[in-house]
Amino acid sequence: MQKHLNKEDTIGEIRQSSRHPIGKNYVWVLVEGMTDQKLYSKLLDCENTKVEIVHGGGLLVLREVMLILVQENDKVIGIRDADFLHMDQQQEIIDRLFVTDTHDSEMLMLACDTVFQHLLCEHIPSESSQFNILREKLLSSLAFVGGVRWLNNLEDLCLKFKGIGLGDFYDAANMDLDKIQCIQNIEARSPNKKRSIQEQEINHKIDGAHDYFNLCNGHDAVKALALYITEKGGKGVKSEELERSLRVAYRKDDFVMTKLSADLNNWQNRSGYQLMIDSQRSK
Repeated sequence: MQKHLNKEDTIGEIRQSSRHPIGKNYVWVLVEGMTDQKLYSKLLDCENTKVEIVHGGGLLVLREVMLILVQENDKVIGIRDADFLHMDQQQEIIDRLFVTDTHDSEMLMLACDTVFQHLLCEHIPSESSQFNILREKLLSSLAFVGGVRWLNNLEDLCLKFKGIGLGDFYDAANMDLDKIQCIQNIEARSPNKKRSIQEQEINHKIDGAHDYFNLCNGHDAVKALALYITEKGGKGVKSEELERSLRVAYRKDDFVMTKLSADLNNWQNRSGYQLMIDSQRSK
C-alpha cells in the first residue's frame, strides 16, 4: 500500500494530525526510508515523537517536503544522510533538516567501535580483537566504488547503483575490488548514463581521500562485510540480517556521542519540544 503513496500524502497526514487535539502535540521527524525510520524510532523515543518516512522516494522528496512544512509547522524536523556533503565541505541549507556525521545512518553505526566489535564477536569472533584493522581494510577496499558514487553525485552522470551486485566484482575473502569490473557492472545497469567513466579519473578523485566513513556508502560496506563473513567460514549471513543486527547493537549511549545527536538536542532545548528521553545525557 505504501508504494502508492507520495509526498502529498505525507504532507496531508501531518497537516491533518496537527489539527487534532492529540496530534497537535506530536513532533514529526521526517526521514528518507524504512531503515532510517526503524533506527531513529529506537533512538528518539519520546512519547510524542513520530518518525515518519517521506513517501515518494529519497532525499529530493524529503527536501521538497521539508521546504513546505518548515514554513507551516514548528514541530517538524528532518534527518538526512550526509551522502557527500562532508566530502565536498558543504552544508544542508534547509532549516531544521539535520545531517548524519557520516555518509549515511548505516555508516554511523559501523563507525561505532563497540557496535562493530560486537558484530564481529557474533559472526567471526576470532577476528573481533582486530576490529579496527579489519574495518579499515574493509572500507579502504570499497573506496573505489565510493569514488564512482562521488563522481556521479558531482556530475549527475545518471549512473544506477540500486541492486548493485557487489559480489560480481568483489573478492570478499581478500577484500579486493576489481575496478574494471566495477565500472562495467555499474555502466551496464545505467542505460541513460551521460558519459563513460575511466579507472584513472576515479583513482585521481579518491587520491588522498581517507575519510572512509564519509566516502563509502554504508549499504556497500554491509554487503561486503556479509560476503566476508560468509567467505571466512562463519555462518552465511545476508546483508539485510547484518543491518538488523547493527540496529539492535546500536544504543542510545552510542548515539549521544554523535554531532547529529548534539544538533538534535540543541534544537530540542531551543524549541522546548522533546524528542528523546534522557536527552540531558547528549553531548
